Amino acid sequence: MNTTGPIRRSAKGLATGWQQARDRHGWLDHLVRGVVRYDQADGGRLSAALTYYAFFATFALALLAFAILGRVLDDPTALATVQHYLSENFPRLDVQALRDARGTAGVVAFIALPLTGLFWMDTLRSASRAIWRLEEYPGNFFLRQLIDLGVLVGLGLLLALSLAIAFAAEQLLTWLAVLTVGPDTLPAQWVLTAAGFVLGFSVNTLLAMALLIAPPRLRLPLRRVIGPALVLIIGLEILKTLGQAYVNLTAANPAYQVVAGAAGMLLFLKVLNQLILFATALAATSTAGQVTDLATRHGSG
Repeated sequence: MNTTGPIRRSAKGLATGWQQARDRHGWLDHLVRGVVRYDQADGGRLSAALTYYAFFATFALALLAFAILGRVLDDPTALATVQHYLSENFPRLDVQALRDARGTAGVVAFIALPLTGLFWMDTLRSASRAIWRLEEYPGNFFLRQLIDLGVLVGLGLLLALSLAIAFAAEQLLTWLAVLTVGPDTLPAQWVLTAAGFVLGFSVNTLLAMALLIAPPRLRLPLRRVIGPALVLIIGLEILKTLGQAYVNLTAANPAYQVVAGAAGMLLFLKVLNQLILFATALAATSTAGQVTDLATRHGSG
């Protein structure tokens, strides 16, 4: 009995149905194009290179943040806000140890962060532009490094400003709750919890859009970048949930503690960088609006 004919007809039917689904649902077609672009650019290998430098830059950035806030603000509540943000977004990071070491290690971080940060930014820029199919190393070396440093400083200032605004807004809401219904009442707790979630989500969304625009040096319309940024944030929330479950699983087993911190942090950063590059692929394969390469001033659709 010949089964080749039915198998071919079934395969052809599946291919036709799949193509019809892509034609009917624009989001599905965009998702497929993003996956293909990510794979063609070898996104897995690019994310591995990013993870190597991000691992060192994360610790240096956290130390420097605590050192600066500890000296400039000298506010335990502000330090607690930074500690909470880092714990939420980097589940395997020993934030308390970094906070305790901020006095002496801050100087080391001040020296190490520009170096590790520049390596990370150089890799992120080249990886993002590779996915966009643009020249990975535009301009001369020294100007390129100077711009990368400016982008790194800009992202750091954006993070600091976003956290400061979120901290001020949360303090204002708490103050209003104290004056009105009281901070311990159920409605006030609901409002404060919802406000904390919205503020945190807004900070992460703003940072996600900045990561998709600034390192590759592109000018993108909001409608082109907001979707990929939301995909990145939703993926980050799922990753954080899984990371917290991993922390809870390994915390009770002393045998895991020897390697769990470093290995867990590397795994977390690897998946996070994959999310960043996949979101970049979604932005690159979108058809919404005009894109301008600020490195060459060339525009494309």
